[in-house]
Amino acid sequence: MATNYTVVLFSRQHIGNDPGVFNDVEPNVVFVGRAKEFPFDCPGVNSAEAAFLMFQSRDVDHQRNVFRVNGEDVFGGLPASPARDAWNGNILLVERHHQLKATGNVLRVEARTSDGGSAGDVDDFIIDNVVIMYKTLDVGPTVTGDLAAFLTSGLLASIANVRGSGSGAEAADQRNEYVLPTPAQLVAWRTVFRSLIAGAWDQAHTQARMISSTYNVVRFFDTSSGRTHYILMEGVPGQIPEPKAHSSGVPITNPADLTRRGWGTYMFGAQPQRALSFSAPHLKDDLETEHQAIEAYLASRARTLLIAGTDRDQNTTDAPCARSQRPYKESDVSHTAECVFQIAFEEIYSSDASTWHVQFHGNASCSEDVFLSNGVPNPPAMLQTLATNIETASAAAATAAGGGRVIAAGVFDASGGCPARGTDNMQMRFASGLPHASICRDESVPIGPSRFIHVEQRRTVRRAPSDSEATPGVNRAIVLSGILATFL
Repeated sequence: MATNYTVVLFSRQHIGNDPGVFNDVEPNVVFVGRAKEFPFDCPGVNSAEAAFLMFQSRDVDHQRNVFRVNGEDVFGGLPASPARDAWNGNILLVERHHQLKATGNVLRVEARTSDGGSAGDVDDFIIDNVVIMYKTLDVGPTVTGDLAAFLTSGLLASIANVRGSGSGAEAADQRNEYVLPTPAQLVAWRTVFRSLIAGAWDQAHTQARMISSTYNVVRFFDTSSGRTHYILMEGVPGQIPEPKAHSSGVPITNPADLTRRGWGTYMFGAQPQRALSFSAPHLKDDLETEHQAIEAYLASRARTLLIAGTDRDQNTTDAPCARSQRPYKESDVSHTAECVFQIAFEEIYSSDASTWHVQFHGNASCSEDVFLSNGVPNPPAMLQTLATNIETASAAAATAAGGGRVIAAGVFDASGGCPARGTDNMQMRFASGLPHASICRDESVPIGPSRFIHVEQRRTVRRAPSDSEATPGVNRAIVLSGILATFL
């Protein structure tokens, strides 16, 4: 970790109540009175690490004087001088609770009496050459290029596909490439996502690498749109670690271990224009939902995008949480509470009260082409609006092409509908108001309306408009048109 330093004071200062007391030994010293505050900056400081305050002092009679950084006493205080006629060199520890900042720090030095009082005959002393040395945040890598191209041909291509699905998953493809995170790591990841949400990109980069050195916060300038995005990802574009077979259920606690973790990729728009967040928890398995989420994020200029790090069936161990008719594995981030994807969702969802969270899924069991669910039979009106806008966009596209099939969109409400309602989805349960500690329980179900939309789609709806099997009125661009018309 790199270090830097700041010169807080470079000229001798006399602090006390007797202006002429040092005329015999330091006739030119500047008298500043009983107390003085010295502002200073620490560019790029890592406030989670301790710093060293180094300075010279002369004729400090006792240790009851005030020596504070950002309103907190520095342990040990201003050391007493062994003799009046000599300068003393001092090194003091500035700790995490002093909360050093990039700008606006304050060192306060105040003379006190021998019993700690501020009135009366206070101590007279001199300080000089005050320097603070501190650790700096690692600066995340910067990349320029076509973001959509990288995400599709770089990131998604690096994630192994497991042939088959559920109980029919191909055992030869299940290499346990998803590494189970520890409880301590998940706690640390919450801090990372809070830094990302706050826009503290370099701080988040440093924090992430303390959990796993495979992770970086990459500043990506997208040449196709002229916009900047910050991507929490494993490796960097062009140098993504290769996935490795691993033992199921065995964590990696050494941050320096270069094994790919498979904990996901998380994107933050630097200047979002819509209060939207998209996610793709079942890439590869729910075919093309990952492409759909990327296209929606970029086209809507949304706030965030969450993409799982492995196929949902990558690991062989079952997930501990409640399951429906399909077996869920510990690598299935929509059905595992203790995963980085869930932590990311919880922190992002809780960070404001206006963003809508759209999660794409695929199935072949619904009679509806698109089925929207909020997990409860009394969903917000926004879901019906979205369903209507998808059908309207589909009809308009089909009409413009001279006719053809159109999308039927439904909503889970009191009348029922498709059974694939996402009620055992961990993100939906949390969004509904359940605390994290309850979302994994068998008896838990969503308890109220939320800003989370679970989107189930038949295969025809997930195809790109350019797909030879797609039709003008039935493809994923139609779903995107409905989203853009709903969330302005």
